[in-house]
Amino acid sequence: GFFQIRNHTLPIETNLAFRTSMERFFLETSPESKAQLKRHGSNSRGYFDNELTRQKRDWKECLDVGVPGWRVRDWEEGERCGCLDGMNRFPEDRVFKGAVVEYFEACEVLADRLARLMAMGLMLLRKEMHATNDEEEVTLDAGVEEMLDRLRDTHTSYLRLNHYPPCPSPSLEEEEDSQSNGPPLGISPHFDAGFLTILSQDNGCHSLQVLTHSDSNNNTDESEDRWVTVQPLPGALTINTGDMAMIWSNGIFRAPLHRVLTHPTTRRYSAPFFYNPGYDMEIRPVGTTSSDDTEEDDEARYHACVWGYFRAVRFAGDFTDFGSEIQISDYLKIDSDKEESRSDRAQQLLLQRQAEFVKKVPFDEPFDVVRYRSLIEK
Repeated sequence: GFFQIRNHTLPIETNLAFRTSMERFFLETSPESKAQLKRHGSNSRGYFDNELTRQKRDWKECLDVGVPGWRVRDWEEGERCGCLDGMNRFPEDRVFKGAVVEYFEACEVLADRLARLMAMGLMLLRKEMHATNDEEEVTLDAGVEEMLDRLRDTHTSYLRLNHYPPCPSPSLEEEEDSQSNGPPLGISPHFDAGFLTILSQDNGCHSLQVLTHSDSNNNTDESEDRWVTVQPLPGALTINTGDMAMIWSNGIFRAPLHRVLTHPTTRRYSAPFFYNPGYDMEIRPVGTTSSDDTEEDDEARYHACVWGYFRAVRFAGDFTDFGSEIQISDYLKIDSDKEESRSDRAQQLLLQRQAEFVKKVPFDEPFDVVRYRSLIEK
């Protein structure tokens, strides 16, 4: 879920320089200059003010900056260094770019540290669940270490600069039906897709909300669901568990549903750093193998998810009105004795398209939504 960290490794000076540059970009850059940086169907990076979340337009403007390139990574190569997500599009401001890159690299180090601490926590939980009473120190096994090393070395993370302008008809805290035709939200309810998110929030305007509920043995009492505003502590960063961590932990780590409200008079800035796996990484429940015949795999709640495919389909849903809003629930293993055969067929089609995607789509080239439409529609 959500938690906050203090005394972290991200320098105060780095954060201040970055946030100053972010605010200047949104307030001082002309609409014409922003339009020159706009993302499109074959480049998910750059400026945009028309994103869809679950097919509803958000009240925000953003600039996305990601790891430059795939196998070869070079911040200086700019638009010549591409990958599945596309190519970075910086304004012609060296100070701005320097502040963003320095902040990005600090987040990379912190994200790796957090992922390893999460893994240690998961190992402790697994030890308790299996009623292991030995007093040996809990350590990460070779398979987990290898996965974390690969996540660190091949991650495809991106940093999003968010600006939420004042909204004449703001969304209200008590408004539960965000999918109605009522006032717009900064971002509609959604789950973060990657492994974890490091979020820098405004101290003066608190609009991020997380859905909390009473959960006993995975049976949710919908009547007790409520939206809770995340109040950032001074100097703290907000951390959010993503979909890939939920699959990897076999559902122990929960990716929380969250949203952003609008405000009638106050503008808000935030900067989430999405720590995402390598495009070719198969994310599967920890402790399972690539074989479907082992006892451990019988305990896995999820099929293996290829991040590159999941990311491409999610982008299509955010960018267009034809891409499916893919969720990790699509990867939940189906009990054929209990579920409808139609659901089983839909999941098999998803897994087939994922396998076909890996074979056909080069990860060192920008993904083209239109060209690969047949692989991303449900």
